[in-house]
Amino acid sequence: MSIKETYPKTIRLHHSQTIREVFEQGIYQSLGPIGVKYKIVEAECSGFAISVKKKVGSAPCRNRIKRLLREAIRKERLRLNCAYYICFFITSPPKSPLDSSYVLCLVRQFFKNLNKESSE
Repeated sequence: MSIKETYPKTIRLHHSQTIREVFEQGIYQSLGPIGVKYKIVEAECSGFAISVKKKVGSAPCRNRIKRLLREAIRKERLRLNCAYYICFFITSPPKSPLDSSYVLCLVRQFFKNLNKESSE
């Protein structure tokens, strides 16, 4: 695995002010059970945040969802044409358990749509 295919701390959104800005000014898009808020920014690389509410399920269930999202972001983040701050969140339990190929497909399609928007 190359160094560019990792999920380093530098691409994680930590500051509450930044995350609040994305939720207030960002654009919402639904990916089935996953909600996404994003905003174009003037930065070197994109930043990502993942949030899963407690009512989604037990701690192992929530942690698995976060792992699946991180893995999909890790694999697909280099396909983005410009820098975004993107917040993925899940507020209600999915109807069926999420699997890695499904989450990867959702994230891949979302990033393709972002690239189409930025090129227009």
